[in-house]
Amino acid sequence: MDHSDLLWATPTDLHQTSLDGLRELANSSLNLARQIMQHTREGIVVMDPRGRVIGVNPAFCRLSELDAADIEGRHITNINHDLHERRYYRQIWQRLLQQGHWQGEVQHHTRQGRLATHWLMLHLLRDGRGRVSHIIGILDDISRLKQSEEKLSYLAHHDALTGTANRSFLLSWFNKVRLSLDEGEQLALLFIDLDRFKPINDSFGHGVGDQVLKALAGRLLARVDANELVARIGGDEFVMIWRGRLSTGELLAKAEQLLEELEAPVLVGEYELSVGASIGVSLYPEHGLEIETLLRYADTAMYEAKTFSSAKVCLFDSAQFARLEQQHRLAGEFRLAIERRQLFLEYQPKLELSSRRLLSLEALLRWRHPELGVLYPDQFLPAAKDAGLLCRLADWVFGEAARQYRCWREQGGWQGRVSINLNGLELEQHRAAQLLDIFARERVSPSDFILELRSDFIMRRSESLMGALHAFRSAGMAVYLDNVGEGRLSFSKLRQLPIDGIKIDRSLLSDHFDPLDRSVIRSLLLLSQTLGIEVVACGVETAEQMQFLHQHGCSSVQGQLLAAPMSVGQLEGFYRTAH
Repeated sequence: MDHSDLLWATPTDLHQTSLDGLRELANSSLNLARQIMQHTREGIVVMDPRGRVIGVNPAFCRLSELDAADIEGRHITNINHDLHERRYYRQIWQRLLQQGHWQGEVQHHTRQGRLATHWLMLHLLRDGRGRVSHIIGILDDISRLKQSEEKLSYLAHHDALTGTANRSFLLSWFNKVRLSLDEGEQLALLFIDLDRFKPINDSFGHGVGDQVLKALAGRLLARVDANELVARIGGDEFVMIWRGRLSTGELLAKAEQLLEELEAPVLVGEYELSVGASIGVSLYPEHGLEIETLLRYADTAMYEAKTFSSAKVCLFDSAQFARLEQQHRLAGEFRLAIERRQLFLEYQPKLELSSRRLLSLEALLRWRHPELGVLYPDQFLPAAKDAGLLCRLADWVFGEAARQYRCWREQGGWQGRVSINLNGLELEQHRAAQLLDIFARERVSPSDFILELRSDFIMRRSESLMGALHAFRSAGMAVYLDNVGEGRLSFSKLRQLPIDGIKIDRSLLSDHFDPLDRSVIRSLLLLSQTLGIEVVACGVETAEQMQFLHQHGCSSVQGQLLAAPMSVGQLEGFYRTAH
């Protein structure tokens, strides 16, 4: 008899079938079910109403790493129970009785020690009276799927290049961790901006830049524990969150140590690259309760550190907002300042200390603002940087100083050298040739000029900056290190720099002029004599300072005591008097 159609037969058809035929059909169906169980990829387990195993298929044995003889007759909870507590199984049983089915994850350690994750589906089977007759379980290995999900989750929450968290994970992590703080604990949010990463990308390519980022991110990750976080939120911007009970002094000291680690050179192939950073800090809950607020405050403090702080680390305070608002205003107006000729130069003499002979002039940039009056570089250079106009400003300063020098030469005026100050960032874009071309167009010689660069910038010694300095010196232009003593100074690096002189910062000649300041000045004078470079002391305002400098071999000085910055007209009168 052909029973191939009996599985789909109608009740009328079944009445017409003999009892033997039905038995044959039942046996055939059971054999088919057994064959399916034998060959299916999913593990199948049949249990009695109390959860004791009646039968399993080969896939279940494979997934559980047990033989059928070791499984049958045992309670299902006694198989691979090493990762789940009894309470977990009780919850499953309650849900199974209430709803008639349950599904979820179960885990165990394989014989190789690997964590295996399975998806288990349980169903209750009831007899004609509604009593539970059997429990059917279907088991599927989802370990690879789980790993894929975890990998996708990791990629969704982490920066692929550096392995740090991304902004999305930072926000969610912060909202969770702040709720777990103990009494007296705080979160310190550090906004870290790399100072000179873009020139490395421009000079050496993104491949080298990526290696630098990975190395610096590794240094940051090494400074956090399991309850803290590092996130990359921009191309060269990172956020670090520290947790604890640090005082303000301890926190800033720790941040300065971190800064020193970031300033250490990164070796990429044959290149030794030094980046440096600026750090702004805000505190939870002292400065705010929301992460976006704290990020904005830390960013403000970072800008303050980059612009005004010699330590390059700054803790947020409300007074920074006023300066920041002023900064935004000036940034919007600076382009007009150039176009409307509101910029001008003053000149401050540099004198020989012993004879008061005029040695050179320093060109000092000013902005005659129509509402705020005369502004000085520390007030508006950050605005020029924000407006992306540092290079255009450098062109203007070089051009204006060259034109004025040509006028003096043609009229029989000043014939000595003139110093020009640059921020330093302008030179990172391979612009030495363009700036020297300005001298050529104005028919003046580079040898009549001195280039002054801030010490904290030049000390980082990027390849592009060193190339620019060599280009200026090859053209005959002297190079001086400005603001020496204001920030960090490495004597070992100083001797390697292509410079002709240094300028001692006015902060070392402060009102206190204490023994430490005197010791630093003496060390700088002695080192400069050894290296054969000139020293200029800036900010000289008292006879005591003059006497000290003369006693210890400083030959050149600048300061209000001798000659204040002056206009071209005032300078002509001073020049005639000096001669």
